[in-house]
Amino acid sequence: MAEEPQAPIIVKKIKKGGHGHHGGAWKVAYADFVTAMMAFFLVMWIVGMSQEDKEGVQKYFNDPISFLMGSMKINTGVLQSTSGNQNINATAKGGVLESYKSGGLTRLHLLAQQIDSGMTPFKSEVFDFKVFPDRIQFAITAQALFSPGSSLLRPEAEPLLNRVADVLKKTDAYIMIEAHTDDLPSEDASYETNWELSAGRAAKVVRYFVDGHFFDPAKMTAMGAAEFQPISDNGTPEGRAKNRRVDLYIIPANKSRFGFRSPAGQDAPSE
Repeated sequence: MAEEPQAPIIVKKIKKGGHGHHGGAWKVAYADFVTAMMAFFLVMWIVGMSQEDKEGVQKYFNDPISFLMGSMKINTGVLQSTSGNQNINATAKGGVLESYKSGGLTRLHLLAQQIDSGMTPFKSEVFDFKVFPDRIQFAITAQALFSPGSSLLRPEAEPLLNRVADVLKKTDAYIMIEAHTDDLPSEDASYETNWELSAGRAAKVVRYFVDGHFFDPAKMTAMGAAEFQPISDNGTPEGRAKNRRVDLYIIPANKSRFGFRSPAGQDAPSE
């Protein structure tokens, strides 16, 4: 008896489509959820800011290029911005990021905001405010602090110095006080030259912060420059008045306070 031929075996392979939990649709939904959460926390962070910080962030996002290059006027007050990414000068600030690089929103700019707010009542006495990548500096007219030709603080100087102290004592920074005079000799015989007068004035301001506001003396420096670093013409009364000033340098504790003034022995060559 002849064998019947066997029927061929057919194997069907079924390809599963991208459906159900094996597909990628859930990834899109998850990404949307994460984005929404980021937006929520960003809004909550901004809501908790002070009004000045909100304005600084708003101006950054409105024109980040101008802000980062330091050419944007950030807010009104004692400070003022100029072009260049090394210096944000006179009436300007903003800042929230943990960064000490030039430009942008930095802690230095945030501190500058605080100083600006505190100095508002003293616009005529405080001038030449600058923010550098490694320091803040500004000047106070000597007339606002001292009697003519003397290192004795005037009673009227106390509100100004108290306001400066209230702002600076909250910061972890070195503070350098540098006093300057005009090129006229002092009429007070107690000071042989303007070196003694300027050094005495700087020391008096340091003493005021240390004795009156308990600043750490290890983070304070007093310097006298006499008449040798003028910022205006000593040939006019107006120029001499501007040259008679006290410069304050605020340098974050994580920066070297000798970055632009190296003392003897600092970075000495090895033998």
